[in-house]
Amino acid sequence: MHALINNLMTLAVGHLQKGDLASAEKLLKQSLTVAPKNSEALRLLGVTFAFKKDLQEALKALDKAIKVDPNNWLAHSNRGNVLKDLNQFDAALKSYDRTIALQPNYAEAYNNKGNLYQDLKRYEDAVKSYDQAIALQPNYADAYSNAGNALNKLNLLDLSLNAHEKAMQLGGENVAAYISCKMQLCDWGGIQGHLEKIQRGDIARKDLFYPFHILSICNSPQVIKEVTQSYMALHYPDKTDLWEFDKTKQNKKIRLGYFSPDFRNHAVSFLIAGLIEAHDKNKFELIAFSMGSDASDEMRERLKASFDQFIDISSKSDLEVAKLAREMQIDIAIDLAGITQNARPSIFAYRTAPIQMGYLGYLGTMAAPYYDYIIADEVIIPNEYRNAYSEKIIYLPSYQANDPKREISSRVFTREEFGISEASFVYCCFNNNYKFTPSILDSWSKILKSVDKGVMLLHAESDTVKRNLLAEFNSRGIESSRIFFAERLPRAEYLSRYRIADLFLDTSPYNAGTTASDALWAGLPALTFLGNTFSARMGGSLLKSVGLPEMICDSQKAYEDLAIMLGLNPSRCANVKEKLAANRLCTPLFDIKTFAANLENGLSQAHEKFLNGMLPDHIIINP
Repeated sequence: MHALINNLMTLAVGHLQKGDLASAEKLLKQSLTVAPKNSEALRLLGVTFAFKKDLQEALKALDKAIKVDPNNWLAHSNRGNVLKDLNQFDAALKSYDRTIALQPNYAEAYNNKGNLYQDLKRYEDAVKSYDQAIALQPNYADAYSNAGNALNKLNLLDLSLNAHEKAMQLGGENVAAYISCKMQLCDWGGIQGHLEKIQRGDIARKDLFYPFHILSICNSPQVIKEVTQSYMALHYPDKTDLWEFDKTKQNKKIRLGYFSPDFRNHAVSFLIAGLIEAHDKNKFELIAFSMGSDASDEMRERLKASFDQFIDISSKSDLEVAKLAREMQIDIAIDLAGITQNARPSIFAYRTAPIQMGYLGYLGTMAAPYYDYIIADEVIIPNEYRNAYSEKIIYLPSYQANDPKREISSRVFTREEFGISEASFVYCCFNNNYKFTPSILDSWSKILKSVDKGVMLLHAESDTVKRNLLAEFNSRGIESSRIFFAERLPRAEYLSRYRIADLFLDTSPYNAGTTASDALWAGLPALTFLGNTFSARMGGSLLKSVGLPEMICDSQKAYEDLAIMLGLNPSRCANVKEKLAANRLCTPLFDIKTFAANLENGLSQAHEKFLNGMLPDHIIINP
């Protein structure tokens, strides 16, 4: 009898390791008919259910395993993982602590506990847990990689990079996190080969590659789609737990659910606030589902006053949120976070609404079957790239919502404050440092070499980034005296500071988004060139929408040439500035009322298709 059970379990483990979950489940259930109180078989069945993402069944099996044998420390560890995935964090922590009490030398329990602390945003505690895991198992690549992620959240980027480099030395597979950290620090040594492989799609574990990280280093929309599909299928598979939608129950108004962790002083809210206020409240009911901190700030209070309802869902599980949205009969769910920090795609995997779409916070396809639409315009997703998006596209005349109430400080900045000569031609870029690439710095250096009076004004997140950027410019023949750095400022003053510059130079393949529209709002022209991906065409969309198509180049070489020409002919650049000043309030980019009407037209058409039993299809809203 024991031999039979052991044989069945051995076979089941083999199937589990190969990913054949159906066969593993069948064999384990067969063994449990013979020995129903076999704690290890129950544990393995729980693991099988967990791999299938059937978390409730997994929890039941693991609870049975522990009831049979309270000292089964692996069952406690597995139970902690399942509870963590169910967002039952307190219970998960108790399971991990019980595992450690039973097996103090089990390094994986400390690693899992660290991951839980990261979910709770207790990053210092996470680092301590990873350190304990590494102390027990010095060659634990995943623990080093996870520690790198936690240190990154603490903005300790130098330590983060050290941890990721150690993980790579030990054979770690999270290349994406390592490269992302290098990009944040503008420390590009040793990654050129990785960047070239990524551009080709030569990625060993696409399912481990966090899609947001690829946007700044890959100009292939098809590669981005493949990476995102693999990642989403592993981490956020489609759920079928909830009931079908009833098309006969119709709300008096179309009920929009906006989901975001960033209803606060954040780039997404700086763009979206005006839209929420401009929506037609006679036709649409607006409900905010806030996943982030409930700490109050000026933007959060403004948004709370603009929505019909503002609901804090930060403490609810993904399933609870999906059920709540369904009970509230949300017609269209709009995910403003996508695959960014604190986003929760798993909520949408349950289908919160009959129509789900992504907008604004994440510049790319979600590549998951439960996202029906993506909002774009014809610059961002031309016809030839449609197949790189799993969603159908709602084409608006202009993509980006903008808040016409952005306040610009009356403070007048002078070049003298920065040590910049009045005679200089000031190029600037205040994009996040991870958007800077070796290729972009090549272009900026060529531009500065050709424009003797040209200087560059940048934002750098840390002294390390400053040193690295200066070293990169120096290696390209540009003296440090021509590179200037601007610190963070309150938003209204940051907008005013743009006025000391002559021209904003965009990055690629991750263009400026909010930063570019900030510059344009402040009256500073921007220059961009079109890539292939969503994020590499954002700048073109903004410039077209503000009536400056001549500032959109079709190649990086043309971008360099035009930047040089404008730098050598400041009067030509002044003419562009004058045109921007004339266009700013009478072109689509900052016309929030027309934007809202166009968006509502697209949303209404999507809703009508659903009610008529039609599948989602591309929707084109003409100006």
